[in-house]
Amino acid sequence: MTDKEVKTIDAASVLIIRDGEYHPRHGTLQILMVKRHKNIRFAGGAYVFPGGKLDEADRILEKETLLQSDMDIPAEFHGFRYAALREVFEETGLIIGTRGGMSINEEDRVEIDHRYRMNFLENKINLAEFLALSAVELDMGDCLPFAHWITPKVYPIRFDTRFFLCVAPMGQNPSPDGQEITHVEWMYPMTLVEESDGLLMFPTMMNLKKLGQSKSVSEALKTLSKRKIVTVMPEVVEGKNGVFRKIPKEAGYEDVDQSRTRFGTDLEMGKSKKIDGSEEKP
Repeated sequence: MTDKEVKTIDAASVLIIRDGEYHPRHGTLQILMVKRHKNIRFAGGAYVFPGGKLDEADRILEKETLLQSDMDIPAEFHGFRYAALREVFEETGLIIGTRGGMSINEEDRVEIDHRYRMNFLENKINLAEFLALSAVELDMGDCLPFAHWITPKVYPIRFDTRFFLCVAPMGQNPSPDGQEITHVEWMYPMTLVEESDGLLMFPTMMNLKKLGQSKSVSEALKTLSKRKIVTVMPEVVEGKNGVFRKIPKEAGYEDVDQSRTRFGTDLEMGKSKKIDGSEEKP
């Protein structure tokens, strides 16, 4: 690593999907988006997927509870699923798992939420303690690798993020934590892409667009099973119209329209020029 290269921070992010009402252009596929508090320094006010930094204790716990079938995912995703599912509970209250071998309904979810969620947010308990006290068993098998993005080397804050896809648990209703997250909402992926104005970071927008290639949960799962995950670390280049982020074509993203991405994140990452929406090469 060179003197100018910043070490990456391991993170996990989750695309939670369901089938909602039929949309004439976008089908039934909806995704749960969370809105970050406007006063948070990084990505404040942005719509994002639930997620956050990896807690090493989560990685260790996942390794201790692995079944042979759980290893059938790309190696770079090992050790990140418990962190992903923990973040889902912390930020949305949803529980991707079972309790006593039974599915968790809304009444159970609310009871677990009221007992344990605030303790999580205040760092009074860790994931292992929560699972032991609540009798919840998180289902890693429902947490499917979707994408892998690494922040470009030129940025002063860098994340190495594994994105997962989860089908929303039946009968549970999400709620914001009221601290980091102020709002949760089911949306059609492409509607958010088309209507957002500076509310999406570049990786969020691009993964919404990839998800939006499908029109239902079943189609999204089928497409994902056939897709090879290619790690994306955008290359930041300058063209005639300003800064542009290039991603490898083999990663499977249809285009790199950057005109509606969140401007503030580039300022936070040390960029002073507005992102250009064209695909022009420098």
